[in-house]
Amino acid sequence: MNRPSEEQLASYFNNQLKTSEAKKVLDWLSTPEGQQYLSLRLDEDFATMDQGQKTILRPKITAEDILKTSHSLEQKPTMTKGKSQTGQWRVAAAAGTLALFMAVLVYFLMDWNNYETYQTAFAESADVILPDGSQVHMSGNSELKFKKDWASNEIREIWFEGEGYFDIVKMKAENRFTVHTARQFNVQVLGTTFTVTARPSTSRVVLESGAVALKMEDTAGQNEIKMVPGELVEIDHQQDLLIKKEVETAIYTSRKDDKLVFDKTPLKEIVRILKDDYGFTVIVNDAEILKEKLTGVVPSKDVEALLEGLRSLLDVKIIRDENVIKLIH
Repeated sequence: MNRPSEEQLASYFNNQLKTSEAKKVLDWLSTPEGQQYLSLRLDEDFATMDQGQKTILRPKITAEDILKTSHSLEQKPTMTKGKSQTGQWRVAAAAGTLALFMAVLVYFLMDWNNYETYQTAFAESADVILPDGSQVHMSGNSELKFKKDWASNEIREIWFEGEGYFDIVKMKAENRFTVHTARQFNVQVLGTTFTVTARPSTSRVVLESGAVALKMEDTAGQNEIKMVPGELVEIDHQQDLLIKKEVETAIYTSRKDDKLVFDKTPLKEIVRILKDDYGFTVIVNDAEILKEKLTGVVPSKDVEALLEGLRSLLDVKIIRDENVIKLIH
């Protein structure tokens, strides 16, 4: 991985990079070379502080601290410069890396209480009502964050990771609704129903009603993909593929009713769900069985019932040992 220029690093620490560019810098900072660079910067900045500042930040902040905090904020709202009720958000305690950490610290102290955060465990689901009355059904291993209150003339924004079904209240154009993800795409809507999957291996949006625009980020900039009801757009991050096609939406929206509906669904997709939503480690003795296709309906909330349903549909043996599942042809 190429080292960012000094100009790029300075822009990153001053929060002046686009999301895609900032992610590249953060990825480099996570390498051994990048961590060494952070450590040197921290030592230099710490030496310039007065005794009072040093006391506040004892024990000394490490490069690992900075990286953990930066990664945790990667999909959360970035702070904007300017005045607030308690003054400017950026603390002029030191320059460079330390300024980044101090900004992060102030973010937690000043802004954290303005947001609601919901997180589901593996195999758990939850229904969340947003400030405007919109609803989100979250599947297992998902996280949702949004402001506690939205002003009448404010854009409605949420930050989401995982899999969920969205039923969005239609409002005025200035109140457009945006789902932000950490997977290089955002979903922009006015009023509609759709599902979002934002996982490390795969990301997809399935539109049930209304209209949405996908804002895709890549090395060339940002592209927009408009969708109509009955369409699926899927991004395969591992294969760097984008697929757009017509589908039977009920197959994908059934999660809101705590069901999994399969219609000639490849076993490979079932394995992905078992890993991403339920936290299982899945072992297969023959990769060819991943091409098998399933048709049927199984409950999604009860893990044992889910596995029993899969046993009835699959022509393979399923053995569970705690959180490990073996599929034997």
